[in-house]
Amino acid sequence: MTAAGRFARGAGATLLVLWLAACSVLDPTYTAATPGPSGRAPVEVEVAFAGNSGIAGIDLRRRIEDYLFDLSRDPTRESAVYDAALELEDLYRTDGYPIAKVDYDYVAPPEDGPWPAVQKVRFRIDEGPLVTVDMRLDGNRVYGRDRLLALWARKRHGTFSLGGYVFVESQVRTFVEELRSFYRSQGRLDAVVQGPAIEVDLERAVAKVTIAVEEGNVHSIGAVDVAAALREALGDDLPPPPVGRPQAQGELQGYRTALRNALRQRGYPAPALTLRLEPAADAPLVARLEVGGEPGRRMTIANVTVAGNDRTMAGVIRGKLDLAEGDRYDGMRIDDALTRLYRTGLFRKVDIRETPVEGDPSRLDLGIQVEENESRSIEFLGGYGSYEQLRGGLRLEDRNVFGTGRGVVLDNRISQKGNSNELTLSDPDFLATGAVLTIGGERFLREEPSFTDKAIGGTVALARPLFGGLTARVGYTYRDRQDARAFTVLPQDQLVEFTEGKVFVELRNDRRDNLLFPKAGHTELLSFERISPAFGASVDLDRLAFRAAVHLGLLDPFHLVLRSEQSVLWPHEGSALVPLQERWFSGGESSVRSFRESRLGPQDVDGLPVGGEYRNVFGAELRFPVWRTLEGALFVDAGNVGARVQDFSLDDMRYAIGAGIRLLLPIGPVRLDGGWNPDQRPGDDEWAVHLSVGYPF
Repeated sequence: MTAAGRFARGAGATLLVLWLAACSVLDPTYTAATPGPSGRAPVEVEVAFAGNSGIAGIDLRRRIEDYLFDLSRDPTRESAVYDAALELEDLYRTDGYPIAKVDYDYVAPPEDGPWPAVQKVRFRIDEGPLVTVDMRLDGNRVYGRDRLLALWARKRHGTFSLGGYVFVESQVRTFVEELRSFYRSQGRLDAVVQGPAIEVDLERAVAKVTIAVEEGNVHSIGAVDVAAALREALGDDLPPPPVGRPQAQGELQGYRTALRNALRQRGYPAPALTLRLEPAADAPLVARLEVGGEPGRRMTIANVTVAGNDRTMAGVIRGKLDLAEGDRYDGMRIDDALTRLYRTGLFRKVDIRETPVEGDPSRLDLGIQVEENESRSIEFLGGYGSYEQLRGGLRLEDRNVFGTGRGVVLDNRISQKGNSNELTLSDPDFLATGAVLTIGGERFLREEPSFTDKAIGGTVALARPLFGGLTARVGYTYRDRQDARAFTVLPQDQLVEFTEGKVFVELRNDRRDNLLFPKAGHTELLSFERISPAFGASVDLDRLAFRAAVHLGLLDPFHLVLRSEQSVLWPHEGSALVPLQERWFSGGESSVRSFRESRLGPQDVDGLPVGGEYRNVFGAELRFPVWRTLEGALFVDAGNVGARVQDFSLDDMRYAIGAGIRLLLPIGPVRLDGGWNPDQRPGDDEWAVHLSVGYPF
């Protein structure tokens, strides 16, 4: 069983990480932990840098740590210092300092003499000017400048990366090769890319780069001739020919793959294919595509074996393969089985081997060879948040209970605002449909600003990917919410003890490029809940919510994130009272950030929030890098909460204008945001500060 201690769920963990990082980078000495090749104890290497202003000493030192390690084990090796100086010069050149020179002062001890306790090395740096690029593209008409510059691996200089693109000659020359490859990929086989012509003006710190482009013409594919043996083997499954498509390697490879997949699906495991373009004499921009080869022998499955599984039952592994003994070979089903096995997360490596049966060339054996991952884990969670304050947790997980491929998770959380225990059983491939079945039981106690919620219950849900990033989830939840207490004084707000029985439907579309640190894409969530006595509830109401966020790339490296959320509920006739727990609240770390948790919206006479039947939240956040793993943000939030759904509107909006700083860690960003209320009313705070983990949207 593996164990992972995670102390990055809040500010306490953040301070620990920062303290450890500071201790490691501020120490100017280096000592190896193991003796050198001579058997002597390693020495301490003290490093100093002189003349560096463009790159911090911490960054320089990090670049040459391997050389310092070698030097500490054998200080007689002056070659390690020489190599370190060359490495520093390379670092400067890749950061836009083309004439940087690095020399050093070092006195090596004699090989047969005593070694000093501390060995000093000093690097003398002549950085030269930081040079930016004036990139000029001449002759491109079909493809715009922005489209072509996207092929250039470049970076800006400056603290906020607001400066120009730095000059790195190797990157410029690689850009030229990328342009040539791009034009070939578009079928422009006679395109010519000349250059780069580079003129470096050190006084102005500018490198003028000129690249001349002759885009040429598109060479296309004309008639497609497929060998008779292949046409006969494929029949009606012959993929459509790429007539009129560019004569590009990607097009040819795509058609070859389509033919091969079609043949493998029809029982031919090893087709031999050849593709050849034959230029037409009367049309120099058009070529005939000749597809030759043989489909090979059609095969059936003899035996299916499983090996390498120490924990997982063989039947579970074999069940991912929709083929059995005697079935016709189907390569697409085998590829699908490979994907399904990897998707379980149970295996580090999966290999499906196809071996012809000796003496029977029409049959083959399938051998599934696996290497299993560790399926059990223990996670300790700890941290601090601006609302929940001190918090911690213990999470136990087994993703392969009794070797069945099914999972169980026991999640325990505690904070100064409550505690919870949740046990969840899951089947990641329910009835071999690709759907995920979860059955969970939970108990929780949570203190909100205007009530304390306590419940025990469970949920059964089924989730399934549909297409692209779209996932559907349906389920049923039953909770007994007893022993809850309301702090509000209005009689209609006292209904906090009730029975919750509901069915729900969710549609989630997630097209972001990264789940933890998205820079592009969009995500949407639409959810509907029907809480009714027909499902065991003591109240009768519906809830509908829609959330969306889109990430827009601006001037590199800035990106803008926009969010919108609309949530409503409506009680059915005869159920006028809506429990506090089911109402919509706003304000806090992930909504309108000039308000503390749940403080935006209707209140009682004592100023406690009572929530409402509808809520709107809008937001815009500009994110940008600050330094290394630190990210900054400027944001504007807006939102409202209304008492009656019949009065739904965008009136009486409340706002937040603020800024934030984020420390990007492997588990997500640790976020500190401050929001100012530009329309302060009696009882409102002028500012609210929030400390949390994860982006607000």
